[in-house]
Amino acid sequence: MRSCRFVFAVHVLAVLALRPKEFCSSSLLASTVNTNPVVIRRLLVDLQNAGLIGTARGPRGGAYLAKAPSEVTLWQVQQAVDPQTAFALHPNEPSRCCPVGASIERVMGEVQEQLLEAMERELKRVTLADVLARLERVPGSDSPAGAGVAS
Repeated sequence: MRSCRFVFAVHVLAVLALRPKEFCSSSLLASTVNTNPVVIRRLLVDLQNAGLIGTARGPRGGAYLAKAPSEVTLWQVQQAVDPQTAFALHPNEPSRCCPVGASIERVMGEVQEQLLEAMERELKRVTLADVLARLERVPGSDSPAGAGVAS
């Protein structure tokens, strides 16, 4: 099963970036993602542990972006919320009598390593500011990014 934690986290960070002078509650953030606030609260813990957001307690509390969007790379987000491998390798040792089974783990391990290196390189290149700029260029958008963010 594929995880959507990374995409949810980028979404949440983009909302926080568009509301720089506000504390955003997990309920508000959940409404923009269209998920349960518990899912968002778990993400917020990981993002806070990574130093990407801060939180304030109380009735007017919530989350805020702790860094400038240009300082947050998608690699940092990925590592904070979903540092998984690209795909799972064999859960059981393949048959060593099989010409494929004898070497498939090594070969697929090399492929996975190359894939992860490429993913890391690309995600380090893209910042939250880049995501925000791309959101502003979305076709059919009549207003700046964030104008439709629920209050």
